[in-house]
Amino acid sequence: MKAALLVLALGSVMAYGQDDAAQQAMQAAQMASQQAIAASQQAMDQATIASQQATINMQQAMANASSSSSCPGPIIGMASQPTFSVKKGKVAAGTQVRIKSATHYAAIYYTTDGWAPSKDSTHYTGPITINADSHLQAIAYGPNLLPSSIARIDYTVDAAAIAPPQPAPLTTDGILHAKTALRLVTSTEVSSQTAEVGDKIPLLLDQDVKAGDAVVIPKGTPVDGILVVADPANKRIGPGDMVFEVRSLIVQGKTVPLSGGETVEGEPGRNPKDAMIEPGMVVTVWVTADTPLKQ
Repeated sequence: MKAALLVLALGSVMAYGQDDAAQQAMQAAQMASQQAIAASQQAMDQATIASQQATINMQQAMANASSSSSCPGPIIGMASQPTFSVKKGKVAAGTQVRIKSATHYAAIYYTTDGWAPSKDSTHYTGPITINADSHLQAIAYGPNLLPSSIARIDYTVDAAAIAPPQPAPLTTDGILHAKTALRLVTSTEVSSQTAEVGDKIPLLLDQDVKAGDAVVIPKGTPVDGILVVADPANKRIGPGDMVFEVRSLIVQGKTVPLSGGETVEGEPGRNPKDAMIEPGMVVTVWVTADTPLKQ
């Protein structure tokens, strides 16, 4: 009898254990299901956020595109090199030369004295009259474009046809006032092949400066420019170039502060050339502070 009761008790314990294991397995399954649902919901939330961000990015891109018509755009290329209406060579005095660029709305600037053109040069607004030997150079600037390469052409005119104009004396009230323009001229040859930064560029005053009727700074007074850029021609880099500045004129122990300078570039090509400063090239500088003159 006792043995039967013991077997019945053991059977009850085993049945209870099996029920408990089944319950734990069911709880584990429910937890795994809940975790899977949570992970799925998180993935859906992340996908929703990504979709919303993509929509915001698209709206921003559309807004940027919409405003591009009123705001300057990125630089997308280079302006077309200017062309000249008259071929190089000998021309009659009074010949008119037109300059144009294929770039729509391009602004053209030019020089006739050998210096490289820039936005500080003469703005082309109509035909240029050639009355003397001229080394005409032009550059074009277009909206949202890099400046064009420099176009160059040479014209020669019969020297006897028209005498070159002589610069008029500058008459003052005894003071060289700020913003007064002075005309200088180069007096020697300089090549970018041998020039170095810091070298002096010899110049001469090309007009008398008067205080009343008295000449206080005579034409031919020496003035020094200082080279701030000097690069020789190089097949890999390009033509040579030089940039100089004029900072002052000293006369009778007095320093006249000046501002001005020029850039000259050699010709590009398979064999690029060095930049050259020739004697007689005109340079315009400006007085930067009122300076009394001694008589």
